Amino acid sequence: MIRAKVLYAALLVIAVLFLILYRGKLSMELLIFAVLFPIPLWVSTFLLKRALHLRVLHSKEPILKGKPWQWIVEIENNSIFSTANALLKLEYYNSLTGKTQPLTLMVPVMSRNTQRVRLSFHTATCGVMRLHLTELSLYDPLRLFCRKQPLDLTDQVVIMPAPTDLRISEFPPMPQPDADSCEYSKNQAGDDPSEIFDLHAYREGDSVSRIHWKLSSKLDNLMVKEYSLPLAAGCLLVPDFRSIGAQPSAALRLDAALSALSAATALLSEQNIAYTMASYFSNSGMQESEQFSVLTDAAQWIRHLVMQQPAHPDEQAGMLRTMQDFFASNRQFERVMLFTPKLDAQLLEMLHALPDPERFLVFAVVTPAEGAFPENAQQPFHCYSVMLSDTAQRTRFRKHTDEKSDFDDSDQNKGGAGS
Repeated sequence: MIRAKVLYAALLVIAVLFLILYRGKLSMELLIFAVLFPIPLWVSTFLLKRALHLRVLHSKEPILKGKPWQWIVEIENNSIFSTANALLKLEYYNSLTGKTQPLTLMVPVMSRNTQRVRLSFHTATCGVMRLHLTELSLYDPLRLFCRKQPLDLTDQVVIMPAPTDLRISEFPPMPQPDADSCEYSKNQAGDDPSEIFDLHAYREGDSVSRIHWKLSSKLDNLMVKEYSLPLAAGCLLVPDFRSIGAQPSAALRLDAALSALSAATALLSEQNIAYTMASYFSNSGMQESEQFSVLTDAAQWIRHLVMQQPAHPDEQAGMLRTMQDFFASNRQFERVMLFTPKLDAQLLEMLHALPDPERFLVFAVVTPAEGAFPENAQQPFHCYSVMLSDTAQRTRFRKHTDEKSDFDDSDQNKGGAGS
């Protein structure tokens, strides 16, 4: 822009010299034109700034890690003015890495048109991705004037973990609840045949083994039994939400632990084993979910987990103490599955201090260099390795300004308020 102003100032000097050397009507008209020409350029940028409206859209959730998705910045221009030189400043943030990356895009603004700028992302980790538009700079065609429009448009997308291979051939046997003393859920069916939760008429897909033959013969209609859900049965799934080590390794480790948790919920749901999830939150301590037996019911709680901020080194000691107290006071679960980004000395100390560590299954992330845990490791708990891929890549970004024929507003979610 400074270069353009210097060149135009040189043009004015040449016009003045031309008038001095060649007095006449033409030289005077050229000078007047050169002096007045910037005025409509200034007016056009002023009116263009007032006529612009921006909003942010994003791809429909759920969005899985490793899958491409888009943010769409929509620029609506209601004026007759346009510019091919508009600079859009923005920044995007990942909750697991805690880093904010600035980005500057040059986008055209057409007259009486709506321009959509597609920002395609491909993330290496799950977590919350946040986009913040900070400024839009408008230039006239000669780049003599600049109109800066401050923006405060923010939108966020929750990237869900992709289930990983837990590499477990068989879980250790889980004790079964005592049918005489067990308390059952009054609101949710389960898979315990010792107690009937409800009866319903046979529907396509019902298991033949659950048909109540005696009652069906009396009613002359096939009736199916729904089994009860023991409240004390099932598993407790807990992520260790600590940021361990330097970035980006810490984010990749935590992502691998959350992916293993997601895989465990799918595996338990497939085996019809009830499970509960719990996690530490910096503002409220340990929170426990309701009991799940269907994967779709647990998806919202997993999303709740992914949205939280990792615990940084100065709060990790307090977090582990809170988790230890929680485990000690919640001993009704026959199996506790703990997913940690790294089995370090602090976590080992906590596990050894628990009164019943044998009910714990610890899924710890390891790198290929560290190697898997030996099967005969002398620990009071069961330990499994979650291998961290050494081919993980950073968040990738690509800009599109063309109008794709398959674009549909119904396939996008609105983000921050327009400006």
